[in-house]
Amino acid sequence: MPHVTANRVKMYYEIVGQGTPIVWLHGFTLDRRMWHRQVKYFSPNYRTIAYDSRGHGLSDCPPSGYARADRIIDLFQLVRSLKLGPFHLVGLSMGGATALGYAIDYPDDLLSLTLVDSAAGGFRPPSKYRDLREVAVDKGVDEAKRRWMKSTLFYFLNQNDQLKAELVEMMKGHCGQLWLDPKRGKYKDRDDVSLSTKIKIPTMIFVGEKDRYFLPLAKTLHKNIANSELDVVAGVGHMLNMEAPQRFNLRLEQFLHRIEV
Repeated sequence: MPHVTANRVKMYYEIVGQGTPIVWLHGFTLDRRMWHRQVKYFSPNYRTIAYDSRGHGLSDCPPSGYARADRIIDLFQLVRSLKLGPFHLVGLSMGGATALGYAIDYPDDLLSLTLVDSAAGGFRPPSKYRDLREVAVDKGVDEAKRRWMKSTLFYFLNQNDQLKAELVEMMKGHCGQLWLDPKRGKYKDRDDVSLSTKIKIPTMIFVGEKDRYFLPLAKTLHKNIANSELDVVAGVGHMLNMEAPQRFNLRLEQFLHRIEV
């Protein structure tokens, strides 16, 4: 299986297609497979690179080092190990926060930035996610994962069984070490929301109309990032690329084509 060691962590990745690279960053407790509809759609014309973040999927699960800054360094070293050159960067939720931080730190690496229902350093959602660290420590990672899946998959309770099954499969494979990280809650949390005003590269921002946690952030980032585009997708929640793949793929393709003309 293809792995590369980045920032002392063995990272699993998959490359499909040829052409200008697109790197896909997945969300928390998920893995590269959440992008399989996009990889299939874009790989005939692009070189698609999807990888598992540390502690996720088939990548290493170190005991610590789960700060956003660590994920940014992981990406920096991975793209250099693969000798990608300038690339398009797409990230959802946790992956969006990593992508945003990367665009602030390494703008010359990027052809474009796409944020999907993105988190960000320095942003506090209107209602707080429950931190399952105590559950993981006291009752084990399996119990923490069970409670995480119960709460996060409630949105899909009576709809889209296929999508729900895909999410469950990925979440079950999450190693859970992030909850056990002894430094959890102690990492510096840089204010990337304020720093986003520095971003000058072409930027596309997607958010689901029903994503009450991250819709306010998407609107703020749109205001902060000059000439960015905002697409609020009606009837869609947090997993926008999986809930509305045809809409997402078409709009992203149009955005990339405008850049390349």
